[in-house]
Amino acid sequence: MLTLGLSNMRDAAAALVENGRVVAAAEEERFVRIKHVTALPVHAVRFCLQSAGARLSDVDAVAVPWKYWQLGRRAALAVGAMLRSPQLFRVKGRRSAERLAHEWKELAFLRSYLGRRIDGTACPLPVFLDHHLCHAASAMLVSPFERAAVLVVDGASESHTTMLAQADRNHIQVLKRIPLPHSLGQFYAAVTAYLGFTPDRDEYIVMGLAGYGEPRFAEPLRSQVLRALPDGVFQLNTRLLDFHLARNRIFSPDFLRLFGPARKPEEDVAPRHRDIAASAQLVLEEILLHLARHLKRLTGQERLCLAGGVAYNCVANSRLWREAGFHEVYVPPAAGDAGAALGAALWLTHRRGSLTEPMVMRSASWGPEFSEQACREALEQAGLTVERLPDALLCEKVAGELSNGRLVFWFQGRMEWGPRALGNRSLLADPRREDVRALINAKVKLREPFRPFAPSVLAERAAEYFDLPGPSPFMLFTAPVRAAVKGAIPAVVHIDGSARVQTVDADANRLYRLLLEAFARRTGVPVLLNTSFNINEPIVCTPREAVQCFLRTDVDRLVMGNLLARRPES
Repeated sequence: MLTLGLSNMRDAAAALVENGRVVAAAEEERFVRIKHVTALPVHAVRFCLQSAGARLSDVDAVAVPWKYWQLGRRAALAVGAMLRSPQLFRVKGRRSAERLAHEWKELAFLRSYLGRRIDGTACPLPVFLDHHLCHAASAMLVSPFERAAVLVVDGASESHTTMLAQADRNHIQVLKRIPLPHSLGQFYAAVTAYLGFTPDRDEYIVMGLAGYGEPRFAEPLRSQVLRALPDGVFQLNTRLLDFHLARNRIFSPDFLRLFGPARKPEEDVAPRHRDIAASAQLVLEEILLHLARHLKRLTGQERLCLAGGVAYNCVANSRLWREAGFHEVYVPPAAGDAGAALGAALWLTHRRGSLTEPMVMRSASWGPEFSEQACREALEQAGLTVERLPDALLCEKVAGELSNGRLVFWFQGRMEWGPRALGNRSLLADPRREDVRALINAKVKLREPFRPFAPSVLAERAAEYFDLPGPSPFMLFTAPVRAAVKGAIPAVVHIDGSARVQTVDADANRLYRLLLEAFARRTGVPVLLNTSFNINEPIVCTPREAVQCFLRTDVDRLVMGNLLARRPES
């Protein structure tokens, strides 16, 4: 059974599954070059079909992780907003009208839209699925577990914001749901807006900023904004902090009296802002632990699957792993709404009894790849000097460049699925250099200095450097850096002594692992600084985009497959 899953919500994406085996998956933003784009994922669908050599009419089913007609809870909240605050009603009404005119209209006419815009062939009748069940499937059905507890936490589904469940390969049993408007995702997004960043986009900046602050505002947040209640329940006081108003930079007078004026985007980040970030992060972690511990009591399971946009908070994920009572935790590489597209394809395949080739997702390499000829043409058209080297020699040479302080763009194989660069579309550097973060920000990233860079490490040597409970192939957990080696890898140690770790094993990414091994032989350190191949844009997808990005920076070397490129000498 060939099943196409797609989402046209924020982080629009498509995924293709054959009998439970992932064929291809990609976010629409990588093709249209707009971060977190909300759109019908036409380009991603075309890519997925091309990967299988299929046309739309060859697909047996189309699955969508959203029941767009289930508006009862949202309508009731809108009526309540109208009675409570005309300003809030206008804001919510405008947003609802936008979604009705675009996302929900596209879903209502999805069959005809796809038939016209993909390849002109007939589209199967789409099946619309429960959003949170699709999130759960996106984790459980590709996890290494036969059974597990499942925690889904995001901004909102059709009517809910959180789901507690237990699952095995055949069933997902829902145990509890938290309804709108009580949302951890919306809480953190509203704080993101309050701190002058873009909500639903810059939450990872707030997570990084939190390490620089003290949680001195945690108590008023706990007692007046976001409260834990018995039996795995929490309550968000939307009269004090409302996500929809916060998106428009409107905050209640009572909230401002408690926490001070909101930061304007152009303002410097002050100590108070760092402390509010630290406080919001701590309270988020506490509520997640409250949920996970209750889920552990309900299920007695030893393993936990996490999904939903809040599962991108790798600091919170690590606390759950260490403190909630679970021995193992799995988070898929695309935990947010992009991943729900894959979950929809997997869940529908399962419901129709065709999940005959289940797989464990140990790699995130499900996007487009390009031939050596396509890479060479892009490099030579730009006038770059190109040298082709076999694998071992390439890795030795690049390891030498890195150990000599040069920055290297690394473009290999299939693009990653999810927001992390994991060695296929990466910028690499020597983690031993104290000044390399400032160097990267000056030459490439042009971003806030408080944002950390992540390490990739050989999996079998990770324990020498990081206090990590287990594998972290998708860079979705943080770990304390061991005191004895902090001075050896200062460029990847965050202000709080932690690092967001990617472990690289023998199977997931062969050439990237060869490079790590070569760097370890040369320096004694099996770690590289790994950040994404982009500049204030989606991660590069094509050879042409990679070359254009390289030319806009002062990065020293560009590697594409076995081709090592540099600018011609003057």
